[in-house]
Amino acid sequence: MKNKLRKGGTCFGTMLRVLKSPQSFALCASVEWDFVILDTEHNDFDLESLGTFSVLAKYEDLSMFVRVPDKLYHQLAQILDIGAEGIVLPRVNTSGEVRQIIQSTKYAPWGKRGVSISNTVTRFRDFEQKEYTKWANDELLNIIQIESEEGVNNIRELVSIKGVDAVMIGPADLSQDMGISGEITHAKAEEAYMEIIEACNEYGVAPGIHFADMDLVQKWVKKGMRFITYSYDSKFIKDGFNNAISKLRGFTN
Repeated sequence: MKNKLRKGGTCFGTMLRVLKSPQSFALCASVEWDFVILDTEHNDFDLESLGTFSVLAKYEDLSMFVRVPDKLYHQLAQILDIGAEGIVLPRVNTSGEVRQIIQSTKYAPWGKRGVSISNTVTRFRDFEQKEYTKWANDELLNIIQIESEEGVNNIRELVSIKGVDAVMIGPADLSQDMGISGEITHAKAEEAYMEIIEACNEYGVAPGIHFADMDLVQKWVKKGMRFITYSYDSKFIKDGFNNAISKLRGFTN
């Protein structure tokens, strides 16, 4: 997937928030999403569940990312050791935060991540330390979220730092910070989206966003968004339920 983004391709994924069985990940793989994000910022995945998902991910053609609650060293390095192929980092606003993220997620000489050759990542195969750390530095993804006006204002500085692979705009939080809460199609919000796309393209970073509206996805893919997170598990289920019950009730009219 990282290679696809490097070449200018577009990747589509979704988010798991409430479904915590490994079967839910296999179900996502069966319909060929490019990636799935497990959300630990707003939901209650534990480390054991994440580890189980990570093992399964290694045998499916589907990238597994984890959105962490914050940008603390132990939350980043441990999630990568457990086997995530990348980290989604919320509320990134400053270059100092980005540099700390790189220090926590990259091995020397790039960063200061503590060395642990993960059995999950290697599927229990043996690798030399230099081979493993070089692979991890090259292939694991850092996906920063822009969710504030400060982040938008600093966007060129943020994406110019080596080690940022993609941006995922959080439109709900961004609109709230802008004083237009929930108005994710407001002109002010859309101006910010375009500014982020332009900055990402300038520095070879994949611009992206999280939407649950197919029409908005279509609009912004045409404008250059390439890392698209679409909807989430409970919304898919509830939308399906609502559609079914509406039709079923209609049979009695």
